Amino acid sequence: MQKLLKLFQVAEQLNVCKSQVYNLVKQGYLPKPIKIGKRGSAWLQSDIDSWFKSKIEQRDEEIANG
Repeated sequence: MQKLLKLFQVAEQLNVCKSQVYNLVKQGYLPKPIKIGKRGSAWLQSDIDSWFKSKIEQRDEEIANG
């Protein structure tokens, strides 16, 4: 089973405030959360890990291309 992250956990991992997490989702930079109840949402840890990996790859590509 995959680990689910609540909003505060995602914000903590990204080192941003909670509202910034939703801004990043709205802008298409972060994956959308999944609904886990009437008022609850969460992100898959694997989605956040993949996002981090893509950002690292993007940075490394920019460095390589000078």
